[in-house]
This record gives sequence, structure tokens and C-alpha cells, in this order.
Amino acid sequence: MGSNQSSDANISSVMKEAEPSQASKALPGSGGGSDLLKDEQGRSKVLQTPILMDDEGESDGGGEPEGSFPNPTGHEYDLMDKIAQDLPSIIDGESRQQVEDYIEACDKGRGPMVACFSTAEYLSLFLRKHKEAEKLFQNTCFRPKSDKSPNGMLVDGTKAYPPACFNLAQMRMTGKGGTKFSRKEGYELFNRACQAGHGGSCMMQAKMLLSYPGALGPGVPYDPKRAANLLDGVCEEGDSISCFTLATMLLRGANVAAEADNVSPMEARGEIEVRRRENEAERKRSSEDKRQALRRDPPRAEALLMKACDRGHAPSCYNLAVMYTQGDDGVARSDEKAKEYKAKTEEYVERFGGLGLGGGMGN
Repeated sequence: MGSNQSSDANISSVMKEAEPSQASKALPGSGGGSDLLKDEQGRSKVLQTPILMDDEGESDGGGEPEGSFPNPTGHEYDLMDKIAQDLPSIIDGESRQQVEDYIEACDKGRGPMVACFSTAEYLSLFLRKHKEAEKLFQNTCFRPKSDKSPNGMLVDGTKAYPPACFNLAQMRMTGKGGTKFSRKEGYELFNRACQAGHGGSCMMQAKMLLSYPGALGPGVPYDPKRAANLLDGVCEEGDSISCFTLATMLLRGANVAAEADNVSPMEARGEIEVRRRENEAERKRSSEDKRQALRRDPPRAEALLMKACDRGHAPSCYNLAVMYTQGDDGVARSDEKAKEYKAKTEEYVERFGGLGLGGGMGN
């Protein structure tokens, strides 16, 4: 799997490729100091398991989410576009010349992929001409096999510039600026970019594969095992959030709802009842829930968390500290390791200002 973007894919510092957010969900009740591994009642902490596709809507912990995902109108970006039009240009003279050079080099879609991609970014981000940008993203995501652009990747017999496929997929998912809305095409475009080595697209594809069966409409499959393989690949490329997410999937088990943000090893193994605590949503998995849980694999989860922790991802260090405090199948209790990862958690919390930062791609 290659890099998320080519070094020449930007117009100076103002034409950066759009990437999906890598901010992880903050872990509730996770303070610093000596209380790091205890809850408000002084009890030992349970493993925190943020949910990959946890949107703003409420959930009852099982069954099909009401209304699934709402369809965008295509006008969600109208206010942003209006504000952008009223703002003064922030492109300096040097960058302006680069923009003009890219537009000329693109030659209305006949030039190198990187030039047309950068022109599309300028059209969308600065001029807010999303439909014109859409055409160039389409152009650079699908080129004939004979195309000589140095950044093109061969996918299914045609050439693709992965960041262009990613941006086009985002447009399909939102209908941004009146462009075409199709989650099915969005999924296929993320898949195409992922095959070409774009880690952000693999992450987005994994999210879609983990959404509730049917929630994203026809043409978007539900496949947690494939999602796990994608997350594993992005994790290997250096993305700590993917490591952490896959680890939590391997720790949760089949007894706890996917919406639950914590689980103890005994609950996950089914040795004790999953109890609902005060001021907490139901954590027990509903019998009507159609989603599949991965087979628990604490040793593999341990290895994934170690990778992420070594990259500075505080939530992964935290879960390792909890894991060694309690022990789990194939993972022995260790006070020494618990203290080590507790100290690392506190170090990263202090350095990054919380549990949700650090350890992203390239860190």
C-alpha cells in the first residue's frame, strides 16, 4: 500500500489533499494521575471501545437504526460557499502563479493527472465551483491504461490518481454543491482508490463495510471481516486509529453492543452479565441486532495496541494499561507492564493535551 498522496499533488501549501478526520473519540472518565485506571467509584477501569461508525444519532444498543442514514439535499455546503465567496483571496502571488501553471498544464483534462487534480482542488476549495471540479476529479480517477502521467496507478485495467478518486468519492457521499449523490458509487470509488494504495480511502471503505446492514442503501455491502483486513493494512502503513479501532473490535466480543464505549473481559467472554450502569446507555447486545462480531483475539489486539501506543496514541496505551491490570485470554496480568503503559498514557495526555490526539499517519 503506497503513500496517501504524491509529493507534487499540492499547489504550494494551499492545495492540500482532503483527508478524513483521524481524531479518535475521547474516552469517558479517563483522568490523569493515580486515578487513571479507576472509575468514579474507585473501581478498576474497563476497556474503552469507541465505535467506528458512531454518528450523532441516538441508538438503543441494538436493532436497525431508525431512518438509517439521511440522504443529503446537496445544499449542505451552500452557506460555506457563500461565506467563501465573501472572503478575500488568501493565495499569494507565488501560489497564484502555480495555480495558473497547473491550469495551463491540465489543458482541460488532457494534461498530467497531478495538474488536473490540483486544478480541481482549486476550483472546489477556492472558487467553490464543485461541478467543474467534479469533472476533473472524474477525469483523473479514470484515465486509459495508455496514459503516461507519472502518478497514475493501474486499477482494473485503467489508470487512477488515488487522491482524485478519494475526493470524488466524498462528493458522491454528500452530493456536495449539487454534484451527483450516490453512496454506491462513493463506496466503489473508495474501493478504487484503496486498491491504488490510498490509506484514507481504505479507512473510509472499512467504515462503510461496518455500517449497519442496509443502512447505506443498495450497493454498499456489510462485511466486518473485510473491514478488519482493510484496517489491518492501514494500521501497518502507520495509522494508529486503524490499529486502535481493529483492536477494540477484537476485544468487544458478541455480548456487548457495538455502541457501547466500554467492556470488561469477563463481560466480553460471557462470564458475567452485561449490566447497565447509572447514567449509561444500554451496553448489552440486542438479540435483534443483525451485525456480526469478530471472534475475540486479545493477543492480536495487544499487538495492535502496542503498535499504536509506540506511535504516540494515548488511547491505545491506556487500553494496554487496563489490559495488563486485569489480564485477558492469552494476555497475562502484569503490574509492571500496567505501570509502564499507565506512565506512557499520562505522558501522551500531557504532551497532546488529551486522549484523542497523536499517533496518526506518519507519526
